[in-house]
Amino acid sequence: MNAGSVPEACAKFADSERLDPAIGTLMHLAACHEKMGRFASAWSEFSDVVAQAHKANQTDREKYAREHAAAIEGKLPKVVIDLPNPPQGTAVTLDGSALPLSVLGTEMPLDPGDHSLQILAPGMKPWRQPKLSVGANAVVTRWQVTLEEEAAQPSAAPSTSADAGSAAHPAALEHPPASGNVARRVIGYSLGGLGAVSLVVTVAEAVTSAGRSSDESKYPSGSSERQTVADQASTAQTYAIVFGAAGVVAIGAGVYFVLTARDTSAPAARLRITPMLGRALGGATVHLDW
Repeated sequence: MNAGSVPEACAKFADSERLDPAIGTLMHLAACHEKMGRFASAWSEFSDVVAQAHKANQTDREKYAREHAAAIEGKLPKVVIDLPNPPQGTAVTLDGSALPLSVLGTEMPLDPGDHSLQILAPGMKPWRQPKLSVGANAVVTRWQVTLEEEAAQPSAAPSTSADAGSAAHPAALEHPPASGNVARRVIGYSLGGLGAVSLVVTVAEAVTSAGRSSDESKYPSGSSERQTVADQASTAQTYAIVFGAAGVVAIGAGVYFVLTARDTSAPAARLRITPMLGRALGGATVHLDW
């Protein structure tokens, strides 16, 4: 990258991040995309670096990524796909990757260049545009889609999407729209925090239960004092079980929200527990690929 071979450098960084994800690699990939003018990709990657570096207490990297993301934000080209009231079962594909219907009518950051858009809906003619251009300026481009009813035919050949199979995946698809990502991450982190608090309470109640149980031997059998201590031990044990179960469920739900915010539509998806959730969580790094 320093020698000026920016596209080649970006490809190397992307391969490295795919094979061995790391905060530093992702930060270099974002910087590389920024030099290429792929501001949507760079902004999305810098935003991820901010979240991961914050969790890992890497303040220098967090500050660097935050400053660059803020500087890029004003340069983001965006597109809006206008398709009012899409029929049930409508499928939207941009550059070969599926889009959720919730993004229709919203502004999506997208890298400059040519993009392909395909929309399939039951009972409607396929709508395809193999070359839709996005400029390098920070403007909002609107793509108007009008679906036409398909005439009934005895046998219809199945439609294919081969024309979109080789298209590159834009940053807006690699990471869901920024507002949706932020909301899901906030929910995920909040649930994770509540789960952690519940587990702390679980440990405290378990210790209390064990202490009360050991105190039973200090009182005569059948005495009211011994019964009181036994009841306290049982109550503490019940609290430990309830808070423990609630903590596990909350943490699990939090992990789900954060991971689904990271990447939901990339064809070679990968989910991992990284510094966003604590790189050494439980003393291990967890990778999930499919």
